[in-house]
Amino acid sequence: MHHRAVSPIEMYSVGRNQLNFYTAVISFVRMKLLSNIEPFSHWKNEFEKALRSTIEAQPRLQLQIDIQGNKSMFVILPETSFENLPMNFIERDNVDDENEIFLNKIVEQQSNRKFTYNQMSPLWELTIIFSSASQIIDLLFTFNHAIADGISSMAFFSTFLRCLANKPIEKFSLDNDPPVHELIPSKLPPLSSFISSIFEKLLLPKRLSQYLFPKTYWSGFKQLTGEEQTGTRLISLKLSPTEVDLLHKKCRREQTTIHSAIVAAALLSITSISRKETIEFLCGSAVDLRRFCNPVLSREQIGDFVSATDTYHYLSYRENLIELFWPLTRQIKEQITRELEHSVLPMIQSLKFVSNWQKLLQDMRDTLPNGFQHSVEVSNIVRWTFDDSPTWKITHGGFTQTANIISSPLTFSVVTVNNVLNIYISFRNFDQETLLRDRMRQFLLDSIQNAD
Repeated sequence: MHHRAVSPIEMYSVGRNQLNFYTAVISFVRMKLLSNIEPFSHWKNEFEKALRSTIEAQPRLQLQIDIQGNKSMFVILPETSFENLPMNFIERDNVDDENEIFLNKIVEQQSNRKFTYNQMSPLWELTIIFSSASQIIDLLFTFNHAIADGISSMAFFSTFLRCLANKPIEKFSLDNDPPVHELIPSKLPPLSSFISSIFEKLLLPKRLSQYLFPKTYWSGFKQLTGEEQTGTRLISLKLSPTEVDLLHKKCRREQTTIHSAIVAAALLSITSISRKETIEFLCGSAVDLRRFCNPVLSREQIGDFVSATDTYHYLSYRENLIELFWPLTRQIKEQITRELEHSVLPMIQSLKFVSNWQKLLQDMRDTLPNGFQHSVEVSNIVRWTFDDSPTWKITHGGFTQTANIISSPLTFSVVTVNNVLNIYISFRNFDQETLLRDRMRQFLLDSIQNAD
């Protein structure tokens, strides 16, 4: 049964999936059982019951996409499609996997997972990693971006874990699932800004656009041929609850945000590795649109309600780059705030005029520096707290995604779960990931020196 047409924002994800540019989003939580009395078969049954309740409460999980030519529709899958739940169980060899080596291996595999449209199967799956000799269980939710965004992945766990604990849950309806552009006020930016943006991104032939709007931002340390076949690779870093609290206090004192601090740490790390005299950066920051909708949407509601802001920065290498950290962080926050009003919300409405998403995306791939829209992209799905139950607790979690072929050479995916901040870096053709991760962590730690 048809639900509604796929919206322009959702079509962006459909087009990327069809071109194999971007295929999956993954979030996980690590659960620790508080006793070993019950066998794993007991928990397997409990997980299945909780998942069925979650599917009922979050009906976006019941959707598939039917593509006929240039027209795409959401369809509601019949109940028979869920007789066998999209749930996989993987037993790990390493008992507790304290260093998360096995977990990260599976997360990386899932980041290259592709879901197929025009099928009678859902566009997501739940993977459960366990060991019969351990009380540690990892729950991984992998999904296609067209049905859900990063915030939604934690909304999934919020519902799932409440079902698992037999607590009351909020139930949503597909009757309250309109296209996001119908919920965003149509507010035009200054006319010159609007015309320039639309003219460049949607109307100009690609070669003429290259001539009139030349792009010179950093797009990786290598010149790519466009024929590279590498899949997504991942590396991650964490900040402890104490470090997160200090960073949060310092950001408040500096009148900025943790998101901006993470962007600044990424840019300064690249600058320190490059050691070039001057680097131009074009940064993309994901923005949750729920708070801009009318009515405002709950972050507990699964859906695709995300867009992005652009910020521009010029950095010069110097010995004490840390001195630039907080000024850069404030600059990032100011630009994001300005872009939200003057570019992002109006652009949501302009996407309605795109008739061929695959052609638009391929043109972008062919004309942008190394085929990338940005130097870096950062998605921060903020802070989530999951309460303990009498039989288990959530220690931390993570969030990542496919390294988008037209997005940026480096994608930073961030979430804070139970006060542990986790950053995954997605990439394809980058060979200094360990150095980048270590420098980024050091910039974040150095920035919170003297924080009360």
